[in-house]
Amino acid sequence: MKHLYTTIITVLVFAGVSNAQQYTFSEFTGVWHGTITSETWGYSYPSTLEVFNDGFYTESSGQLMPTIYPNTQSCDLQMETNRFHFQYLQTVYAGQYFYQHFYFEIIQFENDTLEMHYNFWDDPEPHPEVQTLFYVRESTITGQTELTHEALTEKKVISVTDITGREIHPDTRGVIMIIRYSDGTSEKKYIY
Repeated sequence: MKHLYTTIITVLVFAGVSNAQQYTFSEFTGVWHGTITSETWGYSYPSTLEVFNDGFYTESSGQLMPTIYPNTQSCDLQMETNRFHFQYLQTVYAGQYFYQHFYFEIIQFENDTLEMHYNFWDDPEPHPEVQTLFYVRESTITGQTELTHEALTEKKVISVTDITGREIHPDTRGVIMIIRYSDGTSEKKYIY
């Protein structure tokens, strides 16, 4: 019986470790377009995240950016926990520096699509209701000011959905659209 418990515990420990993917920081560098949402706080903002090779980043919605001390933000990848870490200088008080930290567990990262869920620094489970980041790398989306009639009639459009699969109008702005065509192809678009 004691051997059975030891075996079960060993399997559970190694199962948790094997879930971490082997990403490198350089895979996250570049320009990403998407949304930052929070069910807890009731918002969904369009966001552009740019991650630089030296760990510096910018984010357009302001949710991950410093409000007082500009250009103090940095990010890194924690490979052992499969989390992406954002931080910036929040307060300087009595000679002490206090940083704001955000940890996000990487839920999906394939085909230049990235989904991360908020994760408290010591919590083993992510909390998507607190904050979810969903991005598509800029090289895989087409930025247009609008979808023209000609662009939609070159191929027959079968469906236009958002990233959650809900049907949306082809002229919807500020969301990532997945357009499926009659010839079996599909593409992602983001209309500014």
